[in-house]
Amino acid sequence: MDQNTGIPINQEILELQARLAELSEETQRSSAYARKSVQRLNMLEAVLETVPVGVVLADHAGQIIHGNSQVVEMLRHPVYNSVDVNEYDQWVSFHADGTRVANHEYPLSQVIVGDVERAELDVHYQRGDGTRFWMRIIGKPVIDNDGNKIGAAVALLDIDEEKRLNETQNLLIKELNHRVKNAFSVVKSIVAQTLRRENVSTELRETLDERLNAYAAAHSRLVNMTWEKALLSDVAEETAGRIGAERVRTSGPAISLPSREALATSMAFYELGTNAVKYGALSVPEGQVDLSWHLAGEGADRSLSVDWIETGGPTPATPTRKGFGSFVIDRALSAETRGKVKIDYNKHGLRWNLTMPLPVVSVT
Repeated sequence: MDQNTGIPINQEILELQARLAELSEETQRSSAYARKSVQRLNMLEAVLETVPVGVVLADHAGQIIHGNSQVVEMLRHPVYNSVDVNEYDQWVSFHADGTRVANHEYPLSQVIVGDVERAELDVHYQRGDGTRFWMRIIGKPVIDNDGNKIGAAVALLDIDEEKRLNETQNLLIKELNHRVKNAFSVVKSIVAQTLRRENVSTELRETLDERLNAYAAAHSRLVNMTWEKALLSDVAEETAGRIGAERVRTSGPAISLPSREALATSMAFYELGTNAVKYGALSVPEGQVDLSWHLAGEGADRSLSVDWIETGGPTPATPTRKGFGSFVIDRALSAETRGKVKIDYNKHGLRWNLTMPLPVVSVT
């Protein structure tokens, strides 16, 4: 028996052995956890070395703690272990206007210091060998299980080829626009000279000239939108500006039309506006036009509905002869948009509606 504690020595030995066994188990668990942690780190490093983009990691203070080999290959200099967000000027890059990118402008700084979930910036980066290339930087914070920001990561993408292709495309579009404008001018000149020699009335010559101008304006708008699409609001407001913006009210959500539908819609609005000025609501001072659009239906049945409603003008008469204008606002437009046109010549004024399937449009 131990004289100090009064506990039998055998019991002390048993308790000590039990404690040693517990410590051994804890040590084994800690070792297993450490091995798993090392394995996870090795797997993470392997993933970072596999992805085809540069990846930079920083801690909660903004100190850069890791960068994969893609960073070194892309930037042609070692990964700078900047100690915080105030030392990011080690990474030399410039905006499109040639000004130097400041520390706080880098996405890594924005997600570390600011309260943003994502930051992106295109920069003209100066490599270690003095050459420059265009790079896109995308940053996101790293959050732990408790919702605390423990760091941040940025992806570095080489977009030099993308920039060159965009510049080439813009040059080609400008050249195309220039050539098409010249073609329109030549066509207008040929038509005008031909009609004058044929003693065609001045009114008809002016009508044809105005239609060519309207088509040229619609084409020019699409060129400025890189031929992909045009905002319906821009098409509507351009029409309103041509026929009297103060008496044409436009309203509707932000919706983009593909080039084919945009051209057809623009020409239809032009014909409707011309008729309104000559014979409809805009032929009298108190007349008004409401041009509006909205989305209707749900799911696969969703569609875009466009309304042209004239009020305050003379009672419209149903035309007995359908000319080019009627063809544009009805059959031609239906064919180009795969939609349906309804025209109502009621005593209150002309009501025109176009309903087209949603797949031909996009909500911006």
